[in-house]
Amino acid sequence: MKKQKIYLLLLLPLLSFADLNIERVNSVLSAIKLNNKSPSYYTTNKSFLTKLKVPKSKSVKSADILLFPKNKNTKKMVIVDSYSNLKKNQKSIGAIYMKKGRTQIMFVDERLKAKGLKLSNKYKKYIIKECYLKELCFLN
Repeated sequence: MKKQKIYLLLLLPLLSFADLNIERVNSVLSAIKLNNKSPSYYTTNKSFLTKLKVPKSKSVKSADILLFPKNKNTKKMVIVDSYSNLKKNQKSIGAIYMKKGRTQIMFVDERLKAKGLKLSNKYKKYIIKECYLKELCFLN
C-alpha cells in the first residue's frame, strides 16, 4: 500500500505537465496565413478545439487544415501529433506534440510553400527543411 502511494506521488507531477502549451500553439497557428488570410482549423478533439483561439470550422469539409486527424487518407492539409507521423505522412505540413513534458511545434518549409502557406518571420524557429526528416541529411 505504501509503495502505491509513493508511485502516485512520483507520477502526479509528471501528469500535471502532460498538456500542450495552448498559448504558444494559439500564437503559432494564428501566424499561419493562406492567401493572406487565416485558415480555418478542425479537429475531432472537442476539448482541444474549444481552447484554440483561431478560426474554427464546424466540419471537415469546410476546414482548411485538420489537426490530428485519425483518417490518414484525407486530401486536406494536416498537422499531426508526433514527429514520426510528420516523417511518414507527406501530406502533413507540421506537427504539434509533447516530448519530455514540453510542447514541440515544427513545420516543414517545403510543404508550407507547396500548399501556399506562410508563417510570419517571428516564428522561423519552428520551421525545418524537409531534408532534416531524413537520416542522411545529418551526414552532409
